[in-house]
Amino acid sequence: MKYLCESPAKATWLTEEERGWLQERLELEYQQKKQRHNYTLLQAFVNPKVWLLSLIYFTLVIGLYGISFWLPQIIKGFSGLNNFWVGLVSAIPYLVGAIGMLLVSSHSDRTKERRAHVAIPAFIGAFGLVLTAFFHHPVAALAALSLAALGIWSALGPFWALPTGFLSGTAAAGSLALINSVGNLGGFVSPYIIGLIKDATHSFTGGLLVMATALIVGGSLVLVVRHE
Repeated sequence: MKYLCESPAKATWLTEEERGWLQERLELEYQQKKQRHNYTLLQAFVNPKVWLLSLIYFTLVIGLYGISFWLPQIIKGFSGLNNFWVGLVSAIPYLVGAIGMLLVSSHSDRTKERRAHVAIPAFIGAFGLVLTAFFHHPVAALAALSLAALGIWSALGPFWALPTGFLSGTAAAGSLALINSVGNLGGFVSPYIIGLIKDATHSFTGGLLVMATALIVGGSLVLVVRHE
């Protein structure tokens, strides 16, 4: 394919000099990482840091799936709009989240910093969820919900740069799969618990606070991850 290729060596839109430089740079980075952290797949699977990252991702996914699954009903609850307008308004938090994801990830790459770029958005997401729980004016509640989406989605890009900072090869591939598998359990837990709370209280307030708590825990845990 012309635009999606398997390696820089096959990138026909680059010059031969650019392809060579990029290939050498990637190989140098791989060798440096391998010298510092030459983990086998088994060693990666029993590495406490990998399991800590799995737990952190679990907390992020609780917020991510909680918002994604219940967003239309949350908006309908505080706005009273019909289904058509709920569908349109539901796009606003996603748009804000997408913009935040690009800006925060770009800034994280420029500064080579990851932990704060995960923790601060997680805290912002938690703050937005708390505000959503207690705001009753439709515009204010939508703004708070958009702030929550901004924080949650912005944390994802820098998070995935953390495991590849100390893992390479099959250890990286296997660990990424493990982190993703454990973390995505939050995609089951979050909608289920929020639904139970909603049925018991007839309100999303408790569920929003549960999601906020999970994000605070995740943001706090990422700060103890050793910098690579």
